[in-house]
Amino acid sequence: MNIPTDPEQIQDLSNHFITTPQIERSTTRVHEVINDTKISGKAKGLLICGPSGAGKSTMIKKLMSDRRKDVADGHNYKTMYMTIPAKPTTKSMGEAFLDGMNDPFARKHGHSSEYKLLRITRLLKDLGTELLIFDEMQHIVEHHRKTTEASNWIKYLMDHTGLAVVLIGMWTTQEILDNDHQLRRRFSATIDFHRFKIIKTPSDNFLILIKTLESLLKVKAISLTTDEMLQRLYYASYGLIDYLVKILNRAVWIVVKKNLEGITLEVLSQAFTDEVWGDVKDNRNPFSQQFNFRSLVDHREPFHDFDFNEQ
Repeated sequence: MNIPTDPEQIQDLSNHFITTPQIERSTTRVHEVINDTKISGKAKGLLICGPSGAGKSTMIKKLMSDRRKDVADGHNYKTMYMTIPAKPTTKSMGEAFLDGMNDPFARKHGHSSEYKLLRITRLLKDLGTELLIFDEMQHIVEHHRKTTEASNWIKYLMDHTGLAVVLIGMWTTQEILDNDHQLRRRFSATIDFHRFKIIKTPSDNFLILIKTLESLLKVKAISLTTDEMLQRLYYASYGLIDYLVKILNRAVWIVVKKNLEGITLEVLSQAFTDEVWGDVKDNRNPFSQQFNFRSLVDHREPFHDFDFNEQ
C-alpha cells in the first residue's frame, strides 16, 4: 500500500461515486420520466425527497456526468441543473437558472421575472434541452408560507417547454405538490430517498457500503465490518453516506498528519468529534469504549429531527 505522506495528497472519498440500490432505482426512474416525456410530448416530473446527506445531490451529479459523456462537443445543454436560492423569488430563480445557462443577460437591470421566464423558455427550446433539475427545493417551502408563485413558475416551464423535470429536496418539499393539485398531476409518485437503517444488525446494503469505503482507504485500518464496528459506524453517521465519508476522510487525515500506524477506535473517535459533534461526551461518541449504543437523536444531538417526516 502506497501511503501518502502529505495530507494535501490524500484522496477525498467523496470524489468516488459509490452506487447503491436506492441510487440505481432513482436513476432508472429519472431516465424513464425522460423517455415518457419524449414519447407523449407532454412534460412529466419526478420529486426526490430525503434527508440531507443521504446522497440525493450526488446521484444527480452522477446522472449529469453520464449524460454529458453522450455529448460530442462537451456542452451538456440536454440537462439543465439549478440550485434554488436560499431566499427564492421568481426573479431570483430566473436569474439563477439563466446564470446556469451562461446567459449574459441573466441579471440585466430592468428585466422582470416574467421576461426572464420567457427568455428561459426560448433558450431551452433553442438548446434542445431534455431534462430540468431543481435542487434544494425545500428553500421554497422554508421561505414562503404559500408556494403558489413557485408552483406556477414550474408549471409554466413544464407547459411551455414539454420537458422532463426533477425536483430534489428535503421532506418538506412534498408540500409544494400537496398545495397544488394541478402541479401534482404532472408528477409521478414521489421517490423517498431514505438513509440506511438498521435495528439490531446492519442491512446487507449498509455492509456493502462500508466494505466499499474500506477498500478505498489509503491507510491501514482496523476492520470496519465487524458487527460491533458496523453498529458504531451506523450510530456515528445515522446511516447517511455524507457523514460516513466525512468521518473516514478525517480519520485518514489524522493518521497521515500524526504519522500513526493506522485508523483505530481512538482515531475515529477524534474524527467524529472534529467532523460531527465538537463537544460530545464519551458515552455519546460512537467510537468511545463508553458509548451507550443509542441513536444520537435527542435534543441538541447531531441527528435530532432528521426523520421528522419519514414513515
